[in-house]
Amino acid sequence: MNVKSMVLFIIVWLATATTGVAEERVRIDVQAKEKSAVYDKECASCHMAYAPSMLPARSWKKIMSDLSNHFGDNAEVSKEVKQQVTAYLERNAAEHNDGRYAKSMLGLLGKQETPLRVSGTTYFKLMHDLVKPHMVAMNAKVKTIARCNACHHQALQGKFNRMDARIPDFFKRGNRFVPDRLY
Repeated sequence: MNVKSMVLFIIVWLATATTGVAEERVRIDVQAKEKSAVYDKECASCHMAYAPSMLPARSWKKIMSDLSNHFGDNAEVSKEVKQQVTAYLERNAAEHNDGRYAKSMLGLLGKQETPLRVSGTTYFKLMHDLVKPHMVAMNAKVKTIARCNACHHQALQGKFNRMDARIPDFFKRGNRFVPDRLY
């Protein structure tokens, strides 16, 4: 973790931990200002409909440029649908969102960096620092870090709260997660 990442993490942590209303302040809302029935229908039929503000427009453009090889799957749609979804994602991307997630994620992103996964951003990694690979990949109830709603119960509404996150079959003890079967 570089110095810039650590400083931002400390600032975010202090902003949420030093107030009497920490529970409210840690809630991160990434919902788009507009809804897209086409995006929900076409994309959410296979995976969680990620909030457009979770990535910059250049990332969405790149992701949408090769749907025949969409993370190992063929997700091709008609030209019209592709144009509608791409336009929606770009209009609502991180650069066009005033929320904390978007600002923090962009602040830690290099100007030319084009992440193709939300989980590939430095901000995501900082916010998931306690989550170890075995808690996800070896967990039949989670399987992949891309299933946000497995641990964040309001993820489908675009709301995330680090304090409320629950990894199935683990419980939080202090600053770490412990397997339920140990207790």
